[in-house]
Amino acid sequence: MKKIGFLFFSFTLVCFIASPFSFAQNLGPAEETKSKYLISFHTSIDYELIKNLESKIIVEYQDMPVVAVEISENNVSKLKDYPQIEFFEPDLKIKPVSELKVPAESILLFKGLFLDQKKASPQIVPWGIEKINALKVQEKGFTSKGIKIGIIDSGIDYTHDDLVVCGGTSFVEGNTDYMDDYGHGTAVAGIIGATNNHIGVAGIAPDSELFSIKVLDSKGDGDISAVISEIEWAVKNKINIINLSLETTTDSKTLKKAVKEAYKKGVLLVSAAGNNGFNKDDTIAFPAAYKEVIAVGAINSRNERTFYSSSGKDLELMAPGASIYSTSLNINIR
Repeated sequence: MKKIGFLFFSFTLVCFIASPFSFAQNLGPAEETKSKYLISFHTSIDYELIKNLESKIIVEYQDMPVVAVEISENNVSKLKDYPQIEFFEPDLKIKPVSELKVPAESILLFKGLFLDQKKASPQIVPWGIEKINALKVQEKGFTSKGIKIGIIDSGIDYTHDDLVVCGGTSFVEGNTDYMDDYGHGTAVAGIIGATNNHIGVAGIAPDSELFSIKVLDSKGDGDISAVISEIEWAVKNKINIINLSLETTTDSKTLKKAVKEAYKKGVLLVSAAGNNGFNKDDTIAFPAAYKEVIAVGAINSRNERTFYSSSGKDLELMAPGASIYSTSLNINIR
C-alpha cells in the first residue's frame, strides 16, 4: 500500500480548511498497512483467531499447522498474546544465488556463465563435468535415469532443445505457468540435466526427470511462503531430489520446519552455500545452513574456492561453480 505523499496530503489539508463541508464527507479513517506473515500453531490452525485479527489467509500448508496471512501491523503485536501460536515471523524475500554484487573489474571472471547457445554446436562439455568425472560415470550406465529432480527456482524453459522437462508448477502470484522468464532456473537445469545429445552442453545427470518448480518472478524475486509451498508440492509428487539454488541471509523458522518435514519423508535437499564469502568466514546462507540440507560451495578450475563462495561450519561439499557453461533462456539450437 503506497503511503500518501507529503505534497498531496498538504494540498488536501489546505482544501479541507478552505471548504470544510465539501471535504468532510469524503474523508474516512486511513486504511491500515498490511504485511505478509507466517504463523505456526502448536497443534492445529485456529481459524477463529485469524478471523478475529481481521487477517486474510494467503496459503494454508498441508504438512504442518502453518498459514501465510496478510495482517495489519497493529495486529501483529497481538500475536504474541495467544498461547496456541508457536511462533510468527515476516514472510521473507529470497533470491537466486547467482546475483553477485562484485566490482566492475571482476565481471570478466564470470564471462560465459550463461552461454549463447547459437555458438554452442557441437556439444560443449563444461570443465566441471570433466573435473568430477561425470562422463566416465555416465559411460558405466549411471545417468540418473528414473530420478526425479525438482528445481525450485525461476522455472525452466521447457521449449529448450537441450532440456527435457517432465512437469512442474508455479507459485508466483498471478502466474500459473512454470516457464522460466528470468533465466536462472534454466541455467541451473542445464548444469544438472542437459541431455547428452551432441548439441549445446552436457549435464551431470542427463537422463534425470527435471521438474520446473517456479517461485521466482521475472525479476528474480520470491517469497519464503512460495518456497515452502513448492517443497510441499515436491514431496506430494514424489520428487527424489530438491535443488535450491536460492538464498536468504535471515533464518526462517517456517522454512526450516518445511525442510525438516521433507527430509523426514526421504527427500534429498541440496542447496548452494551462497555467494557471500568475499574472504569472510561463516557466511553460509539459508536454506543451505540447515543440517537437513547439503550445502555446496564453489571451486574454480584450479580446485580453489572462488573468492565469493560462502564458507563455514555448515559447508559439506565443494563443486565446480565458476565460469560454468549452461543452457540459456529463450535460445535454442536449430
